[in-house]
Amino acid sequence: MSFEGEKKYEDYQDRRLDLIAGFLPENPVIFEAGGHDGSDTFLFYVRWPASKIITFEPHPVSFQKLLEKTAWISRVEAHNLAVNTINGQTVLQISLLNDGASSILTPVKETEELYQGPKIVVPCVVLDDWCQENQIEAIDFMWLDLEGLELQILRSSPQILSTVKVIYTETNLRLSRMGMTRYQELKAFLEKSGFKLIAHWYQENLQGDAMFVRI
Repeated sequence: MSFEGEKKYEDYQDRRLDLIAGFLPENPVIFEAGGHDGSDTFLFYVRWPASKIITFEPHPVSFQKLLEKTAWISRVEAHNLAVNTINGQTVLQISLLNDGASSILTPVKETEELYQGPKIVVPCVVLDDWCQENQIEAIDFMWLDLEGLELQILRSSPQILSTVKVIYTETNLRLSRMGMTRYQELKAFLEKSGFKLIAHWYQENLQGDAMFVRI
């Protein structure tokens, strides 16, 4: 499936944070869902040294790597949590492909050999509730790498979503997990919520990344 007119800003392929920075203050509040090993978290700090960075990573091994990479950065708050539509605990399906592809969602039959590894129970939170409890009144920039749970998470936290200026999110163009967010549904929801698609980098019939800005 090809999306006509969406391959904008192809020259920013390797400079995406520069494109995002044009829509943010110099000291943004950044929320990263799916911090993995901290590689992107560190790049956020380099690009916005005056920022406040909140990063969630539920996978215990990846979280330790994230801590090792960012523990010295006082502006990074790392939490061993999954963002979800409920508060409490959830089952994380560990991916055999790579740690970063682990998900709360169950793989479909066609992809279970790649994605269905061990299952572990991890703590999870609703973002609106967590922000209220931790006195986070606004988030400028959301970076979402949730392996198909993006739409559910955004719908479950309308209060904090209303404060967001930029969303950078993984997009899925084929079904690999049950109940996963399809790109067109996500795009329609964000446009209805006051965002405009700025760029979409993707592999046809696979997945990609999209950038949305509040208009």
